Amino acid sequence: MPAPTTEERRKCHQTRDAYFKCVDENGSESALCKEAKALYDKSCPASWVKYFARKRAYDTYKAKLNTEGFKLEDEAK
Repeated sequence: MPAPTTEERRKCHQTRDAYFKCVDENGSESALCKEAKALYDKSCPASWVKYFARKRAYDTYKAKLNTEGFKLEDEAK
């Protein structure tokens, strides 16, 4: 499989950003985001979709740690 062209990468990033914006505004299970998700999946290589999902989850976790700090489970009770 050849590497994506500049235009294909641009389209992938645009559809990724649109999908994640929809998720931020409506929730990950929202029916409103199904079309955006389908376009995102179609526009990006599967390995990129997986990478972007993992990176987003990690960045969200990192932001939560920065705002709330690290809490041991025993301390939370």
